[in-house]
Amino acid sequence: MDERAMNDELKTRPSLLLRVRNLQDQRSWNEFLELYGPLILRYLRHLGLSPDDALDLSQDVLHIVTRRVKTFEYDEGRSFRAWLRTVTKNRALRQFREKSRRLDGPGGTTHHQVVQELPSPDDEQDEWIENEWRRRRLEMAVKRVRLEVEPQTWRIFEMRYYEQKSSKQVAEELGTKQGTVDTACCRVRQRLRKALEEIDE
Repeated sequence: MDERAMNDELKTRPSLLLRVRNLQDQRSWNEFLELYGPLILRYLRHLGLSPDDALDLSQDVLHIVTRRVKTFEYDEGRSFRAWLRTVTKNRALRQFREKSRRLDGPGGTTHHQVVQELPSPDDEQDEWIENEWRRRRLEMAVKRVRLEVEPQTWRIFEMRYYEQKSSKQVAEELGTKQGTVDTACCRVRQRLRKALEEIDE
């Protein structure tokens, strides 16, 4: 399946950012955590943290977000994900520095080198975080749509787009008509587009 075809680059929807200012709005926070939790964790792992450290620090980052999101002003020219990336990277840098002091003493080499080698916020990190964002959006949309459609309809879609089989092959293997396969795939694609729009809007 072509992820780029399903993933137009869109801004974080401002309505979600406004709703999570209310810490009592559990539904919005659950949605926020589902969308951004894995993104933060993946970014920390990408920066070189161990799985355990990344998990601990992701909680720290989310705690920082809960404190600062109240004053975050939505601006179409300002990317929330860029801000979140900066917060996450700064927390990772602090972790590396603390570990460097504990393990190597001042001026130690191991973690000091890791800190020095971390890419600056203006290079390939922008592209990397956007790719991860698109992937996360698609994962969420797929999860939603899979629960909405009949198992047979989803199986047809899987065979056609994930297994890259032709409509004719899918129809023959499942003992159905080629038109049924095409209709099922069209329906799932439409629902995926709608799910992506709902995530963004």
